[in-house]
Amino acid sequence: MKKQLFLLFGFIIFNFGNAQNCLEFDLSKTYDFDIMLVSKDDKDLGKAEIIIGIHDKIKLKKIQRIKIESEFILKSKSFKECLNNKKYSANEFLKSNENDFGDLIVTDLNFDGKEDIAIKREEGGNGGPIYNFYIQNENQQFVLDKYLSHQMLYFPDYIDSEKKTLHVYVRVNSLSEEGITYSYSEITKKWNVEKKVTYRN
Repeated sequence: MKKQLFLLFGFIIFNFGNAQNCLEFDLSKTYDFDIMLVSKDDKDLGKAEIIIGIHDKIKLKKIQRIKIESEFILKSKSFKECLNNKKYSANEFLKSNENDFGDLIVTDLNFDGKEDIAIKREEGGNGGPIYNFYIQNENQQFVLDKYLSHQMLYFPDYIDSEKKTLHVYVRVNSLSEEGITYSYSEITKKWNVEKKVTYRN
C-alpha cells in the first residue's frame, strides 16, 4: 500500500491539470505503470501523445518513460481509466473485440521469460488497432522492436512459447482475412514470416 501511495502522490503532482490519465498496479509483479493521454487537438479523436511511465515496485522509482506520437487515437475510448489494460499468458487463444486486445498489454513476446509490453499506437482500420511492441532487455529497459511494430503491427491472438511463434489474424477488407505466423530465432534474434494464409468470405 505504501508503494502505491508513493507512486500516486508523485503522479498527481506531476500530472495535475493534464489530460486523462490513470495508474496501473495489477499488470505486473515487477512494475507499476502511469499512463497519460494528451490530446493534440480539441476533438475526442485525432492526434495525441501517449506517455507511459514505468516504475520499479521494489526500488520505488521510475525507470523509464515511453512517449508515442499517435496520429489517430480515440480519446473517448482508449487509455481511459485503465479499463482496457491486459496481461496475457502464452499458449492460449486470445479473444478480442474487433482485434482490440487492450491499450497497454504485458506479456512475454520473445520467449525469454521476461515481461514485455505492447502499447496501442493507432485505432487502425479494418484490421483493428496498431501496436508498438517493446522487448525488455537485461537492464530493465523496454526497447522498441521495429519488426513487430512496423511489420506485424497487430497484437497476436496466439503466442506459442514452444514453437516460438506469434500468430496474427486480421481482416484485410470486407472480402478477405489473413492469418500470419511469425517465427522467432533465438540464434539471430530476428523475426520472419513463417506462414501466411488468406481467407475469403
